[in-house]
Amino acid sequence: MRDGLKQRLLRVDYESWDNPWYGFVAAPVLAILGGSFGYFLGVHLVSSPLAEEIIAYVCIAITFFVGYIGVALIDMY
Repeated sequence: MRDGLKQRLLRVDYESWDNPWYGFVAAPVLAILGGSFGYFLGVHLVSSPLAEEIIAYVCIAITFFVGYIGVALIDMY
């Protein structure tokens, strides 16, 4: 089934994906990657422990957003 990028990203289930395993494999990989970036950057960018945690969570969110767009584009073509 070939649905658009918007439908792939906004649906919670994996019915619109050509390969449903992309979500199951990408989610933990992107979480680990984003968490690693966040904790490494947080130490160097801010001095407060709370700000380090916030930067880590923001990096996880950005990594998920960009990563799932990339995975959806790969799945479309």
